[in-house]
Amino acid sequence: MHRQEFVKNPNTKTTYILEEEITENLTKEQYTNITSDDTLKLFRRLGGIETAQREYTCSGYLITKLTSKSPDKQLKIIRTFKFN
Repeated sequence: MHRQEFVKNPNTKTTYILEEEITENLTKEQYTNITSDDTLKLFRRLGGIETAQREYTCSGYLITKLTSKSPDKQLKIIRTFKFN
């Protein structure tokens, strides 16, 4: 998983500034916990924005990019998944 964390640019309304970038390996269980429908629905109910992009991979039709915005729209996290 490649994780990018952005913070809202105080000078504009729609741009974000990259604050942190992390690459880590996940287990299948961790991936399913992050991308499950129940998890996405929970964060949407809390007021955040969750956008999942699915593609065909070697492991099947799975989420390859997950974009999350906090309820106050100040923090944005983009998770990109690559499968082996």
